[in-house]
Amino acid sequence: MHPELIKASIRMKGTTPTALAAKLKVAPTTVFEVISGRTRSARIERAIADLIGQPISTLWPSHAQPKRINRRLKTAPSRRVLA
Repeated sequence: MHPELIKASIRMKGTTPTALAAKLKVAPTTVFEVISGRTRSARIERAIADLIGQPISTLWPSHAQPKRINRRLKTAPSRRVLA
């Protein structure tokens, strides 16, 4: 969900992101960063999702997908026997 829609949904529930930050005893910046997806906090995400009444996976779809690990298998160089 777009961050502006999340903020609007919070306001429609009768509070503001700043008031939510005060309730959670965190800086307002932290709540805004979680809303925008720049920072992750399970506690803040859960509080927002509970307030709005939407699952976290709906608010932040990219969080629901497991992160892909792009690792290449490192193997030892093959040893050739020279004749």
